[in-house]
Amino acid sequence: MGKVALLPQKDVVVELFVYQKVNSKTNKRMAYWSFFIPFFESIYTKRVRIVGRKCKNSPNVKVHGVPFRVTEMGMTTKGQARCYISMRQPDGSILHGEGVSKLVTAKSMKAEAVIKAAENIIWKNRGQVLEWLRAGRLQKATPTLLLLVLPEESVTSIYGKNDERRRELVRCAAKLLPPLPELQEKMEAVTFRAVEKVAVNRGEDDALKRALNRLYDEAVAQGILQENNVKKLLVTVRSEGEKADKNINQRALSLEEMRMLTALCIEGMQTDIRYASVLLHLTTGVKTGELCGLNIDNLMRYKDAVYIEIGAKSVQNRGKVAEWKPYERESGKLRRIPCTPLAQAALSVLLKPRLEAGAKVDAPLIVDENRRRWDVLKLRAFEKELLQKVVPEYAKISRTDVIRTSFEHYCRAVCGMSDGQTQKILGCKAAQTYEEWYADYSARIALMTLDAQLRRYHNLLTEKEDRWKVAMHLHLRVKRGASVKIQTEHGVKIKKI
Repeated sequence: MGKVALLPQKDVVVELFVYQKVNSKTNKRMAYWSFFIPFFESIYTKRVRIVGRKCKNSPNVKVHGVPFRVTEMGMTTKGQARCYISMRQPDGSILHGEGVSKLVTAKSMKAEAVIKAAENIIWKNRGQVLEWLRAGRLQKATPTLLLLVLPEESVTSIYGKNDERRRELVRCAAKLLPPLPELQEKMEAVTFRAVEKVAVNRGEDDALKRALNRLYDEAVAQGILQENNVKKLLVTVRSEGEKADKNINQRALSLEEMRMLTALCIEGMQTDIRYASVLLHLTTGVKTGELCGLNIDNLMRYKDAVYIEIGAKSVQNRGKVAEWKPYERESGKLRRIPCTPLAQAALSVLLKPRLEAGAKVDAPLIVDENRRRWDVLKLRAFEKELLQKVVPEYAKISRTDVIRTSFEHYCRAVCGMSDGQTQKILGCKAAQTYEEWYADYSARIALMTLDAQLRRYHNLLTEKEDRWKVAMHLHLRVKRGASVKIQTEHGVKIKKI
C-alpha cells in the first residue's frame, strides 16, 4: 500500500490513499487517477484559500464627518475584492437598524465606490444625521454633509434648477471649507477664500456667493449653525418685499442729471479728451468695452448720415491686459449707430489729435497718454468719478453701467423707439423673428429715422429750459419754382425749406 500527501494550504493536509495491486489493470487505473489529481488539487486549494481567509477590520474612518467601520472581506470566485461598510454612532459604537450597512466590491475605503456607498447610506439616514448635527455630536462634520442631509427642496434652491455648472461650483467650494464648528468662527475669511479659488469670472462669483448664502441660511434654519455671519457681505436673494421696492427705486438718471452730466462733459472735453469719450458713451449707448474697441475706420459717413460701426470690443479682466476681440459675423452685436450733432462733437474732439499724430485708419480711436488703447477699467473708474459729482446717491442705483441704462430708458420714453429698434441699437438679441432676420437697420433710410429719433433726446440734453418741444423733420424734394406751405390750427414755425 502506498501513501500520497498533498499540501494545498498551510495547516491543511489532504491525504489521498491509493491501494495498489501488482497487475496491469491496476496500473491503468492509477495512471487514470494520476491525471486528475492535479486538477482536484487546484480546486480544493483555491476553495481553502477563499473560505479560510480571515476578515480584516479597519479602524473607524470618517466620511464628511460621519464615522464608518470598514471590513475587508475575502475575494469572490472571480477574484474581486470586497468591503463591508457600516455607519456607526458618533462615539464609534454599533448603530443598529436597516440601511446602515452595505457590501461593496472594492479593495479599500479609499475607493470611489466605497465613498459613494457611504454617501448613499448617509442620505438614507439623513434624519438621524440631522439630529446628531443639531446636538453637536459630529465635531468633524463638513459643509458637504449639509448637502446630503438637508431637505430636498432646500438643496434644490442652493444648487439652482437644471444648473449642473452651479452644482459643481458649490461642491468644489464646500470641499475647501473647514468643519462646521470651525466654519462658524471663521466664516467670513474661509468663505471668500473658497469663492476666490473656485469662481472663474464675475458671473460665477456672484452665483457661488448666492448659493453659499442659501446653504448657511438653511443650516441656521435647521439649528446646525448659530448665525450666518456673512449674510450682509454675500450677494443675497431678494425677498418679495425687495422685489416690490425695486419697482420704485431709481435705476436711470433723471433728465436734469443727464443735462448736468452732458454740460460737464462739454466743458471738460476742451482740455481733456476723456470727457469726450464719456459724452460719446452717453449719446450712443454702447458698452464700455465697445467704446474702447473703436478704431478710426469705424467712423463712417453715408451722404447726410454719420454713424459709427460696432464690430469689436475690448475685453479686460481685473489684473490682466486688455484684449481686442472682433465680433462674429453671425452676431447681432454687429450694428451701425447714427451720430447726432452732439455725438459728432465728441467724435471730432477724439479724432483731431489722432489725425495730427499721423495715426492709421486701423489705429485705436481712444488712447491714453502713451497712445495705447484706453483700458476699460480706467474708463469705468473715470465715469464713476463724474457720476458721483452729478449724482450724490449714485451708489444706490442698482445698475453698474447707469449711462447705458439711462440711454435705453430715454430711447423708449422720449425717442419713441420700438422694442426692435432699441434692441438693435443696443446690440441685444431681438425678441421677434422679423426684427432679427429681416429688418434692415443698416439702410440709409433706417439710419436717418434712428438719427431723427435720437435728436429728440439729445436736444433735451442741451436745452437750458425745462420744457418739451414737438419738432417735425421733413425731407422734401421740390421742383424748381414750386413752393411749400405748411399750416396747422396751432400755427407753425419753419426754420428752413
